[in-house]
Amino acid sequence: MSFAYPNTIDVASRKRSLHCYAKYGEIQQEIQAISRFALPLIVTFLLGVGNKVVDVWFLGKVGSEAMAVASLGNLFTTIAGLSVGMGILTAIDTLVAQAFTGASNPHTVGIILQRALAIIYIFGVFITATWCYSERILLAMGQSPELARKTHEYILLFIPNIFSVFTIVALRKFLQGLGEMKVTMYLLMLLFPINVASNYFFLIYMEMGIAGAAYHGVFVTTVLLLVYILFIFICTDAKKFWPGFTKQAFCHWGEFLKLGIPGMLSVSVDWAFEVCAIITGVLGQTSLAAQSVVISCISLFLMIPSALTTALVVRLGHHLGANQPKKTKLCVMLASTIGLVFVFIDSVLLYVNRSTIAHTFSKDDQVVDATIELLGVGSLAHFAMGFGIVLSGTLNALGKQHIVACFNIVSYYAIGLPVGLYLTSKYNWGLIGVWSGVVIAGLLKSTAEAITIIFFIDWKKECIKAAKRINKQEI
Repeated sequence: MSFAYPNTIDVASRKRSLHCYAKYGEIQQEIQAISRFALPLIVTFLLGVGNKVVDVWFLGKVGSEAMAVASLGNLFTTIAGLSVGMGILTAIDTLVAQAFTGASNPHTVGIILQRALAIIYIFGVFITATWCYSERILLAMGQSPELARKTHEYILLFIPNIFSVFTIVALRKFLQGLGEMKVTMYLLMLLFPINVASNYFFLIYMEMGIAGAAYHGVFVTTVLLLVYILFIFICTDAKKFWPGFTKQAFCHWGEFLKLGIPGMLSVSVDWAFEVCAIITGVLGQTSLAAQSVVISCISLFLMIPSALTTALVVRLGHHLGANQPKKTKLCVMLASTIGLVFVFIDSVLLYVNRSTIAHTFSKDDQVVDATIELLGVGSLAHFAMGFGIVLSGTLNALGKQHIVACFNIVSYYAIGLPVGLYLTSKYNWGLIGVWSGVVIAGLLKSTAEAITIIFFIDWKKECIKAAKRINKQEI
């Protein structure tokens, strides 16, 4: 008597083996693609934040007062302007990446860029007006008259940077959506020694103090913008997507704003950092200086998940535009896992090396002690917010900026910051109290986003939505 079971088992086993091999091949291919995008982005973001760290280091050499004024000025410009623009420009992340693989006309992505610039320049006019009243706003928030006056003078000198920064961000996001990840990296490599030399010239050689810090910022940003434009049109293929200036840039703003306005609210993760710093400015000059060091260091470490997220957004957009739901889901799962591992390692490094970091940035014993203490809870904040960056990027790529905005508002402004302020005022926790609220908010937000992605996202429907979104942008 013979049975067919052995042959059946062999066939089934071979099918499973082939399926596993194919699955492994897809995973390997996706990891390679994400890495190809992420590695130059990691270098790019590290160079970008590295420039900021250099700025803080030079300010620390000038003195704690200059450090406090420039820090408060940068925090104000971020909250009352730059973050607004960067949030609105997240619409480029969604639209350009999807249009690159899904649009029938290659000029569509160029039109999206022109729309972004037209919209963001209008916002820039209102932001300029807000900055002109910065002294009154800072006084209303409880800052000392002297600190508010000097910070206001710094902010006024910084106004030209509004339009320069917005243009640079729009160009960077445009290139990233096309998969051109190395352009910004090369430019920031060129800029890094220029940034160091400019800092030395204005702050050390010319001894211009706060005004020198502002002049330095405007000079370096202007140089980067000019080189950016020249490099794009001379050394890249991106110019083939440029249709020339057209009135189409002033049409169909609805879809862009539908993504951009919630995107503006979704960057409240960054605002939470800045609001903490504005609040701690009331606690004294030492607290503000320590806050500046900690934010610089955490921002530096956050560049790894930020780079991974940008790679994820671009790769995800390409899959959505090409109607590939399975690859879309696989891309998200792999990037999230990699991001979680890196964020955990970075948090441990921040905690272990907190004393070394503090002594590197300041010679003031009080600032050093405050920095060491703050980095303890800051390392936890880095973990919560770093993983949240990856999850938020996923939802933004899917065009769900409104969901991210809701999670941010509830977790940070309805729960985290009130808890932090309560701990600071009721129990006199100072900086630790404020940042404890940030940790709580970050954990709540990351948990909510993870649940949304795992249980409520239909990847096939998202591909259909992407196709409809692209059709609205076609010219």
